[in-house]
Amino acid sequence: MENRKTKVIIIGAKGMLGREMSEVFSGDDYEAVLWDREQVDIANGAMVTEMIEKEKPNLIINTAAYNAVDKIEEDEGAFELAKKINGEGPLNSASASRKVGATLVHFVSDYVFDGESGEYIETDLPNPISRYGETKLQGEKNVEKNCEKYYLIRTSKIFGPPALSEGAKKSFFETMLELSKTNTSLKVVDGEASCFTYAKDLAKATKKLVEEKFPFGIYHIVNEGAETWFSALEKVFVLAGVKNTKIIPVAASAFLRPAKRPRASILRNTKFPHLRNWEEAVREWLGEK
Repeated sequence: MENRKTKVIIIGAKGMLGREMSEVFSGDDYEAVLWDREQVDIANGAMVTEMIEKEKPNLIINTAAYNAVDKIEEDEGAFELAKKINGEGPLNSASASRKVGATLVHFVSDYVFDGESGEYIETDLPNPISRYGETKLQGEKNVEKNCEKYYLIRTSKIFGPPALSEGAKKSFFETMLELSKTNTSLKVVDGEASCFTYAKDLAKATKKLVEEKFPFGIYHIVNEGAETWFSALEKVFVLAGVKNTKIIPVAASAFLRPAKRPRASILRNTKFPHLRNWEEAVREWLGEK
């Protein structure tokens, strides 16, 4: 008897993380349905429910997010959009998942924490200090309340091959490497320590989480090793052979940014096999670039 393929819907399939999910959830065992903003309005509950009920997937992976952190803080329109995508979107995905009996995977940010304790395990209580963090926490709560079969994956500072979606935000490393081509010096915040996470590694870990049927709940999945923006970039420039651009460490207060950031939001993984060190992942990423 022929084995039935696992049908998976990937929401936000053109994003940096969505791209990698589309890669790993392919092949003989999976039938992947790829949705981005052209196919579905994740904030439209009726549309999400109708489309998911029609497809009847076994697995739904929601990578869609609105992450213009500072814009959300100072622009009411952006805040409303973030509440829809980051808050209501997960609610709609969770409700539809429950209706069809699918497992839901949803991604959350380290910005749900205030940064005061520096390091956080999966059971620590969130306390966001920005509007962006508030919307991501709302999404997390909406999944917990409206779906029994879920994986909430908290992660941070994702880098990897760029998103295919128009106007998508580039990763910090990508942006800085581009700026190094035209600048002899760059000021970089030496603070806000957390873990950099390679999109490809996160996608593979997500597949392992689902396939090996880890218990449902909250997971912290990041590459090993914590860094500030400055300490990480210093290492990336060495690995990338950037020699003509000096990076200057500055305090977070040197930049006028409307949104508060956690002082340190290092996600500690206590429930899942640890990923490789972030520098090893950077070497691979630079090699592929």
